[in-house]
Formats: sequence, structure tokens, C-alpha cells
Amino acid sequence: MRKNYFLSLFLLITAFWHVQASDASKSTNANGSSTNTTMFAAPNAPSGLSGSAVGGTGTRINLTWNDNSIDEAEFQIAYSVLPTGYSSILTGTANSISVGGYTLTNLQPNTTYYIWVRAIKNSVEVAPTCSPQTNMPSDPAPAGRSASCWSNGIVVSTNDNIPAPVTGAFVGTPYSQRTNTVYFNDNSTNESNFIIERSTGGDYSVIATIPGIAGTGQRSYVDNTTQPNSTYSYRISARNGSGVALPESRTSFFTTLPDPPVSPNSLGTFSIGLNSVGLFWINGANNATGFAIQQSVDNNSWVTVGTNPPNNNGFVVQNLNEGQRYFFRVIAFNTGGNSAPSGVLPVTTLKRIAPNPAFNLTAKTISTTQIDLAWNLGTQDGVTNNRVAQGVFRSSISATDGFTQIATIGDYESTYSDKSASPKTKYWYKIVTANYQGESPFSNVATATTLGPPFAPSNLTAVLANDALGNTIIKTGWKDNSDDEWGFALERATDSTFTKGVVRADLDSNTVAATSIPIEEGVTYYFRVSASNKYGSSKYSPTTKLDIVVTAAPNAPYDLKGTATATEVSLKWGDDSNKEAGFDVERSTDGTTFTKLASTGRNEVSYVDKTVAEKTKYFYRVRATNVKGNSDYTNVLQITTPAKVSASIDLVAEEVFKVYPNPTADAVKVSVSENMLKESGMIIITDKSNRVISKTILTPNQSEYRLDLSNYSEGTYTISLRTETQQITKRVYKF
Repeated sequence: MRKNYFLSLFLLITAFWHVQASDASKSTNANGSSTNTTMFAAPNAPSGLSGSAVGGTGTRINLTWNDNSIDEAEFQIAYSVLPTGYSSILTGTANSISVGGYTLTNLQPNTTYYIWVRAIKNSVEVAPTCSPQTNMPSDPAPAGRSASCWSNGIVVSTNDNIPAPVTGAFVGTPYSQRTNTVYFNDNSTNESNFIIERSTGGDYSVIATIPGIAGTGQRSYVDNTTQPNSTYSYRISARNGSGVALPESRTSFFTTLPDPPVSPNSLGTFSIGLNSVGLFWINGANNATGFAIQQSVDNNSWVTVGTNPPNNNGFVVQNLNEGQRYFFRVIAFNTGGNSAPSGVLPVTTLKRIAPNPAFNLTAKTISTTQIDLAWNLGTQDGVTNNRVAQGVFRSSISATDGFTQIATIGDYESTYSDKSASPKTKYWYKIVTANYQGESPFSNVATATTLGPPFAPSNLTAVLANDALGNTIIKTGWKDNSDDEWGFALERATDSTFTKGVVRADLDSNTVAATSIPIEEGVTYYFRVSASNKYGSSKYSPTTKLDIVVTAAPNAPYDLKGTATATEVSLKWGDDSNKEAGFDVERSTDGTTFTKLASTGRNEVSYVDKTVAEKTKYFYRVRATNVKGNSDYTNVLQITTPAKVSASIDLVAEEVFKVYPNPTADAVKVSVSENMLKESGMIIITDKSNRVISKTILTPNQSEYRLDLSNYSEGTYTISLRTETQQITKRVYKF
């Protein structure tokens, strides 16, 4: 306040004095004009210059000084890193207070500066007389201006630059319980130290300060004060005299590992099986996150066979070998590590043996093909002697031989129905049970016989004998092997396959002999016999045969008859012999000289001669023959063949007379052309023996006929269309 008062007074006095002086100081210049010249003193020099480096930067210095002048326009600051070659800065405007100040910028970090200050006036005034000072600048006042003397000189050093911020902070893994290392990237070469701060979820607090290291790169700090199972985060910053580098680098929050749990105890078993062992234990720790179950076969080399969650104190070890000794132990674990093992528990697994046998086997006949079995199952303990399967064995020979397995059934079944039996067969049965260790002994043997036809007769014989009248007969006999037959069937044939000359005699039950007639000499007879009841017939007995010897020449045949057509002659005669081997058919064209035309077999009493000519007279005779000789001839048959129908009507074009389908299974259709409908006639069907089997009269205006052959046997048939002028013949095959 005092300064302002005196400053105002001084300005009034100076103004007054200046006016008076102007009037009194007029002078004349060279050309005779007058000039007023007023000279004032230069501004007073500042004093008390002081300076200090600006915190947080290495490029600034704050200056302050005492302003001892009232008329300066501004101040000039001279500064240099050497006490010579000063640079200067004009501050722009003068201070209006007694203490001046200015901040130098864009300086070099960590550098010593020599600094001076003086006041500057915008007019040229009388230069002040300045006392010399060491290292004082020698710069003149700016052109057209005046300057005060220099203030006192000062020497001030700038701070260093703030270090570059730390980056990339992280905590090394795996985390530990009490010692963890934080890593970070040092990006600066001018830090004086690093500040290590830690947080447990709230504010960060300094836990360490470590010195800076020359150069850049990854740095680390080992924190030995962490606690187990605790959450932390670190914050790292670099610092020097200029300040702390921001932003700090922070790690993620992490949780230290807990202490490993204590060992489980009281390891024992709750089950021992063939291939498994059930273990249980007591958990002695409250910080276990699981259990590892380990197994060994030598109590030396251990393998982990399973893990359990912390709330499960039981485990079943699987896939073990039967009857083998194992060692077990349990280890508790968490993220901090493993406990010491529990005590070792030796266990030997169970070993299986063959199952116990079934017993009380019974067999019951149900039908011709079924026998039902039932038995009691052998005992088992549920583990060592369990049944896996059962086998059903059967024999049709005896209780000791011929057994074969007919079925494999489940381990729990105690009945079985044998539905593959043969009728009327005696069977023996037994049961065996098995597992992978072997088979049990067989059960008792049970037997039953299926229902069915009787057992086949045996010991069949056939011999020649004489009846009460002295006639030769064949007497047969056999053994009855059944007690349930309703009767017997005795069969005789003239061949061993029983397809020729078969005759059959049905006899009452319990019959064991029969007579067979008639008989023929020169024939071998084959016999077989079977029994039957409501279930059917038994198998045949073994076949027996009897050869009938020829004793004499055969009797003569008789009553030879015949019919003729233009192309064949059909013959037939009577057989009066039981000894012939066959018949000779002879023919003659003059009734005197006969030649053998053909021979027929035994009992064949007809013959068709297809070698005749039309309109020809023939003579025929027949005799029987065997190894003993020939019989007399029959009567001689005279017969004349008729003339053939004119050849002009044998065939016509296909479209005149059609027969279809050919071959056929049941019927044929006959189509007649229109020009044939004008004539009267008929359609005739004949079989292979030339026997007429059907006649159909032609009807005017009917061009198609259906002829039924379904009731006739398989073979070739001839269909003829006969009119007054034509005869057309076609063959058709019926199947």
C-alpha cells in the first residue's frame, strides 16, 4: 500500500518537473530550429533473484525477484549453461508488484543454468553505472531501449525428466502360498527407484521401494509376505527427482494357493469283489478339493486309478484281476498341492470257481416232439461260484453214451422244453452249469420217451408154405416192438423200391404173422411191415425178399381179340397163367407163316401193332413163355385194316382249323373258318391209345368251341375236324 502511495506521488512530481524542464531545455540545432531533449535515468536493477526447478518436469525453472523500478516496460532474463554466451528472454510486460517472477521453459533436463535478470525501459535513458559481477552478462541494452543493471546472478539446476511409465505388470504362475513374484517392464533409464504397492481388494499401499537399474527391460520383485488363499493385486510405478511416472502398471487380482491339505486317514474297504475293491477313508482336511486314489501291485510303483470330489469319501476300484493282491492309498489335494499319502491298505480280490451242479432233474413227455425238463439250481454265493450259462445235453442211445449239447440257456433258468425231439424216441437228459472258471459236474440223468407212432417191427421173414388145401402160399412173420400200435400194414411189391406190383394188407394190433397170396412163379417178392397208431405210422421194418422158382411152362393165353384202323391194329387177350415171364405176339399175312412181332412183360395182355398197311388182311396169335418153355398159342385172329381217308383232306391251311393254347393245362379252343361252317361234321378227340374220348357236333354259324381236358391225364391228344369232304388232324399236349 505504501509503495503505491509513493509511486503516485513520484509520478506527479516527475510530470511537473518534466514540463518545467521541457520549457527550460530548448536548444537550437544546426539549421536554426529548436529541439527539446529530456534525459531520464535508466530503471533500477531488480534484486533478490532466486530460482528453483519446477517439480514433475526437467525442462522448467521458476524465477522470482524484487522489482525495484516503477517505469520499466518489461524484464530481460539472460540464462546459459555456461557463464558465457547467454541467451535472453524478454518477459513481455513488467510486473505491477514489487516481486517479479517468470518460468523458464524448454530447458534441458538435469542441467545447471546461470541466470540473470534486468529491467528494460522502452526509451533511451542515461545508462546506469553498474558494479561488475563475476560471470555477469555483457549484452548491451536492446536497440532504442535502456536497461537497468543486472540483478544478482544465480545458478539453478533443472530436474531430471519423469521416468517413462512402467508397463506389463503381471504375477508369475503358478501362484504360491507365501512367495509370489511380480514382473514389470522398465521403460525408462532415469528412474531412481520403483514403488511397489499392493492391494487386497481396496486401496493400494506401498510394500516396497526398490532402486532403479540402468537400462530398460523386465524387472521383478519377490513378495515374501503373501498369505495362503488370499487375493492380491500389485501396482508398480517408476520415480525420480522429477516425480512419479503415471499411469502406474497394475496386475490382475490373483489368489494365492492354499496350503496343501493334511492326509486322509482310516483307509478301509466296504466291498471286495472278483474284479473290484470298494474303498472308504476319513477326510482329515477342511481345504481338500479332491482325492486321488492310487493303486500298486508291489507297494512301490503307484498309479492313480481315479479321483473323487471332496465330499465323497468312497471309491470302487474296477478292472482288477481275480485273486490278486493289490495295495491302495489315498492322497488329498487342492490347488496348493498334495497331502502326504494315507496309510497303505493291502487287499486281495476274490477268485471265482466252477459253479455248483444242478440237481433233481426230471423229464416229462408232452407230445410227439416235446419233452419238458425241470431241475433245481445249484447254490451260489453271488461272487465266486456264480453261474454264467447252463448247457442241456441229450442222448438217444443210453444213459451213459451219445450225449450232445442241444441248448445253451441262461444262468437263472431251471426249466427247458426240448421241442426238437423225434416222435416215439427215448431220450436221456443231463444239465451242466458253467462260468469262466469251468463247468460244474453234470446233474443226475433223467429219461422220457416222446409220443408218436409205434416202434417199427423187426425180424421180418417170408417163406413158402402150403395151406390146408395144399396150395402154395407165402407165410410172413415179424417181431412186435411196440405196445401202443393200433395195427400193422404189411406191404408186398415186385421191386425193392415198392413202386411195382404193390399190394397191402392192413392187420390188427398184436398181429405178428400173415399169409400172402396170390403168388406167381419166376417173381421176386419184397416185403416190409410197419405199425401205426393215432400219431401215425412207424418206420418200416427192414425189407425182406423171397424168390419164387418157376416149376413148369406157363398156361396158354386165350380169347385173342382186336380192332383195326388204316394205320394200326390193337390186340387184347386173356391171361390164364401165374408162371409166364411174358407174351410173344406173332403176325402173318397168309395165316400160315407167322413171325414174332413183339414181346410183352408179365401180365401185359394188350399190344398195338403200328406197322400195318391200309386195306390189308393180317393174322395174329399169342403165347406165354418162361424159362421152362412156351405155352400153346391162343386162337388165331384175322383182321383187315380199312383204307385211309383221302390225302386231299389231310391238311388245310392253318387258318381253316386252329387249336390253342398248345400245350394246355385244362382246355383248348378250336377255331373253324367260315367256309367250314357250311358243312356238317364233328370235332373228335382221341388219346394216345386211339381211344375216342370226346365228340362235338359242329353247329352252323358257331366258329369257336371250347373243349375241356381238365379231367384227363397228362399226355398227347389228337383233335380231328371231320366233315363230309375233309378231315383235319392236330395234336395237342396236355400237362
